[in-house]
Amino acid sequence: MIELKLKKIWLVFTLGFLISCSGSSSEGKEQGNDDQESIKSERMKEMEGYPYYIRAKVDGELREFNNPDMLYIMVGSYVPGIFEASIIGGEVNEEDNGSKEGFNIAIKDEEEIRVGRYDFLEPFESTGYGLRGASLGYYTRSNDKAYVSDVDEEDPTFELTELTEKEAKGTFSGRVYDMITKESVMITEAEFYLERIN
Repeated sequence: MIELKLKKIWLVFTLGFLISCSGSSSEGKEQGNDDQESIKSERMKEMEGYPYYIRAKVDGELREFNNPDMLYIMVGSYVPGIFEASIIGGEVNEEDNGSKEGFNIAIKDEEEIRVGRYDFLEPFESTGYGLRGASLGYYTRSNDKAYVSDVDEEDPTFELTELTEKEAKGTFSGRVYDMITKESVMITEAEFYLERIN
């Protein structure tokens, strides 16, 4: 008799424990989903108030990016005698921490990068290493393509209209090429307003 009572108590206790665990698990999942939604919502609010962007028409179709995680300009000298600016702007791919689509621009010169036009792409005279001027790049995962300026074709146009300790503004355009197939796309009406991260 006592043994039967103990089995009943143990059964009730076990069932109660299992029910409480399953309740917390679904509540935990709901809480986790709520947390993820909250983070996404906060991120969207951040991006709405984020003033920086890069936009251009690619073969006539507007592309615009303003995600703070994938939008910036860095300016400096990392190799003696070569000054450079790197511009990155694209759409973040949450699945692999990469980017689905975007622009990449490199400006290199023998003098410090400053406001002005960089409408050329030519070999460095002093070092004989690499190219000076502006090189444009556009990549898209939807077509699995990467397009870049081609030194053997027409030069891109790039103008840095503002450069401060905190930000940069400018415009760019040009034809960029898939270096394997030689297919090309035309970048027009391009402009940027970027946060400087160094």
